[in-house]
Amino acid sequence: MIDLSGSHVWDASTVAALDAIETKYQALGKSVEIVGMNESSQRMRGRLTGGFE
Repeated sequence: MIDLSGSHVWDASTVAALDAIETKYQALGKSVEIVGMNESSQRMRGRLTGGFE
């Protein structure tokens, strides 16, 4: 679990880092849960990953 409570995703490089972490652990058969992301950060990540706007 990655807890982003009290954090803010500011740019595409942060989104890319989170995606890389998820990809790495998935390749190892593990799951990653990202929790505590504020609404603005969720929107940014969604836009940049194609999840939602």
